[in-house]
Amino acid sequence: MKKTLLILLCLFSVTLYAQKSQADAKFKLYEYSEAIPLYQQYLGKNPGDYEASRNLALAYGYTNNISGAIAAYKSLLSLNKAVPEDWYDLVQLLRINGDLAEARAYAIQYQQKNDGGKAQNLIKSLDMYDELMAGKDGYLITNKTGEHQQSIFSANFYQGGLMVTAENLQGRKNEWTGRGYTKLFLTDYDCRNLIPFAPELMSDLNDGPAVVSTDGKTIYYTTINKKSVLEQDVNTSKLQISTATRQGAKWIPTTVFIYNDKRYNMAHPALSSDEKMLMFSSDKPGGKGGMDLYSCSKNPDGSWSEPVNMSELNTTENEIFPAFDASGNVYFASNGLPGLGGLDLFVSKKEGNTFGAPVNMKAPINSSYDDFSVVTDDHQDKGYISTNRFGTPETDDLAHFSRRVIEQPKQASGTQVIITVTDKYTSIPLPYVLVTLKDDKSNVVFQGMTDPNGVLVVDELPPDNYRIQGTLNDVTTTISTIGKEEFSQELIEKAVTHNDPRFTLSGVVTNVHNDQPVPGVTVTCENTVSNRTNTRVTGEDGKFFFQLEQASDFKVTGEAHGWLSSEVIYETTKGLDRSKDLYVKLKLSMQQPSANEVIRLDKIYYDYDKCDIKPRAAEELDRLVKLMNDFPDMIIELSSHTDSRGSDDYNQKLSQCRADAAVTYILAKRIAKERIIAVGYGESRLVNGCSNGVNCTEAEHQANRRTEFKIVSCASCPRVTR
Repeated sequence: MKKTLLILLCLFSVTLYAQKSQADAKFKLYEYSEAIPLYQQYLGKNPGDYEASRNLALAYGYTNNISGAIAAYKSLLSLNKAVPEDWYDLVQLLRINGDLAEARAYAIQYQQKNDGGKAQNLIKSLDMYDELMAGKDGYLITNKTGEHQQSIFSANFYQGGLMVTAENLQGRKNEWTGRGYTKLFLTDYDCRNLIPFAPELMSDLNDGPAVVSTDGKTIYYTTINKKSVLEQDVNTSKLQISTATRQGAKWIPTTVFIYNDKRYNMAHPALSSDEKMLMFSSDKPGGKGGMDLYSCSKNPDGSWSEPVNMSELNTTENEIFPAFDASGNVYFASNGLPGLGGLDLFVSKKEGNTFGAPVNMKAPINSSYDDFSVVTDDHQDKGYISTNRFGTPETDDLAHFSRRVIEQPKQASGTQVIITVTDKYTSIPLPYVLVTLKDDKSNVVFQGMTDPNGVLVVDELPPDNYRIQGTLNDVTTTISTIGKEEFSQELIEKAVTHNDPRFTLSGVVTNVHNDQPVPGVTVTCENTVSNRTNTRVTGEDGKFFFQLEQASDFKVTGEAHGWLSSEVIYETTKGLDRSKDLYVKLKLSMQQPSANEVIRLDKIYYDYDKCDIKPRAAEELDRLVKLMNDFPDMIIELSSHTDSRGSDDYNQKLSQCRADAAVTYILAKRIAKERIIAVGYGESRLVNGCSNGVNCTEAEHQANRRTEFKIVSCASCPRVTR
């Protein structure tokens, strides 16, 4: 008996080791999404493993599952091997999540464990929150790339438009991330279309960002140092700065930047307006830590001098994505200077041959997410930033910013201006339209949102000539004007119309138990005809909006860590008349799990006398798989039920077959077998009176043909108040 027990214990240890080895292998290959469930399974049996716990927390962070990362880090801090940097990482995540009070409490704990400049800077950032947010209404921020599927970032002005870096949807995928490799593209100021730039320069790996000389004949761009790719360790691929010159319509590669080194990263080149300084970011030795900013000066022969560390700008963390304005001021992103969280943008004024102390650009240019790579004018009145604050954090977008200039009325009039915005096709009043009034010199004198009735009231407007235009979903309205002579009236009424041929999907996510709105839910809307996907994250009101193209089909889902994802809901605009319909309304219901709760999976249907898992049933089971990944200690009983038609024995066997098929599908998703109990109850647990011999409708019989799961145990599940 002792020998048998010893063998079983050895086998158990081998299984645990294999799970961790598989997870570590995935983690090393950057396959974080696949590493997460493996670490969860392993830690469910061995929760004291610090290395695995930290990798799980990091994997959540790398996939931008902020709530999952926060929970993982909190568990990590309870382990004896936890180090001060674990507290630091948790603080950064809490800041992104907006939990400032909790972030400060953990920041103080971090300072107690690792006092110094880094800790003081962290607490200073939290203390500066109100100061950094004070001007949050000073700019209008507009997402210019929300309609694109891929990450688009690092804009530079180029030939009447923009040069950007974006993931290539057409090329081969990055084996580590599953996403396209980045390339350089040209686009217009509204980023409507992406045109490949200099394909003759692009490699089969990541390329960009880039900067082009004023005469348009020389380009400096970031690419992969292929000498480092050849090394055995997959993590050693390093970035380098490459150059090319234009000859006619083609770009010809020239000698790579002389200071590249396959051992270190050299990236994000920026040229000063006089082209006498080249600045870039590198983790080469001799810096303050992380990625530092370096600069080279142009020699009389056109070569570049030895790189000099910009010590007045650098910290022990990362300083990246430098850029210059026309006056020679430098802009860059840092996560080591006091800021709002993640990467913040800073500006350093040129002072002779040096640069002044970095100044945080504050909200709304900065946010608690990553904000980087700015291009702007000398006065920072307008420009573009790169940010992951919109939609899903793993996708970067280009946002345009413009300063709100609201002049104080010099001469108030008693005239009231009422502006109404309606949909062109249906004449329905449109709420939440941003309406702008400009004077003859195109100065913005007033901005405001229409109310739920599509109306904006403006009081005490000085008599003058004005132009009125609204913006909704990045589509502008018609223009209406006010003449100075009209201010002799007590009331001026103006109307503009919004010409967007798309339908609006208006939805709300609610708690299935109390019908209250659920914030923080990532709602995904996929156009299954064009294969384009958009996401939104619900606010406190639980609401979300999408623009739906005509004659298309859509699939909508909602997900949040620790919640059972919503059912997959299918909508269509086929057959809808845009002249009559504007809104498609939708309600997504979600729930948090609790022990002993029975949850019905309503959309799992089977063909008559079949056990096969159909595509729509697989979508339902995927909801359960995600929930079990969120709670790695959850054990469930999955049950299948039939109606009363057919013999008791037949129904019992059929229901067991269907339950087993569902479990087989879940196991294929890497859920441990011991976490699921499959039971077929046949017709023994009817939900209505449709027993043998009772005459019932098909709908009543259908109610009994169901699949459910019961949460047998789940210590980590929240205590849900109904």
